[in-house]
Amino acid sequence: MSFTSATLKKLMAFAGLFWFSYIIFHMLSLLNFHFGQSAFDGFYDWLNQLLAYYLMVLILIVLLGFHVIVALSRQLVNNISKGQAYQKSYPQGVPRFVAWTGAGTLFVFIIFHFIQMKFSGEPSLYQCMVELFSQPVMLVIYTLGVITLSAHLHHALPSVLQTLGISSKPYHLVVILLVLILLVGFISIPMSVVL
Repeated sequence: MSFTSATLKKLMAFAGLFWFSYIIFHMLSLLNFHFGQSAFDGFYDWLNQLLAYYLMVLILIVLLGFHVIVALSRQLVNNISKGQAYQKSYPQGVPRFVAWTGAGTLFVFIIFHFIQMKFSGEPSLYQCMVELFSQPVMLVIYTLGVITLSAHLHHALPSVLQTLGISSKPYHLVVILLVLILLVGFISIPMSVVL
């Protein structure tokens, strides 16, 4: 079964929206960290017992792979079909190299973060995070990862709206607000350890 470019772009947008929903859930669940070790570990112990959680993780892995493959293949096809005419600034004056380096960095960060959290060997996730964020290198890696995620969302959310036939201009401030809320929410966790 062959998909058109427009269909693949829509499927890629839906994969991105599923991930965006998870990112919101992930940030909200991490905010339990501010209520102490018992609340935080208790929530994640409960979550890790749910079969639906593992199904969600499996779906996220598949959708991430799909999202990355479609993005890369669309870029290669566009470069080949349009040649030098396609070599313009992307997006809105940001060099293509910077945009793709950011996407690649985000992809590596997601894999690194997943492996680090799942295979930490620490029985307490709360204690694991305290130890990680007490290390300046890990604090910098996490902060850069969250900033890269925020930059990707700032570009991706308007693109998703346009792909789904919705003008993104009226939602520009909403997108910025959502990205800022996520950025502050995620950054608040390591900052509470450091300060």
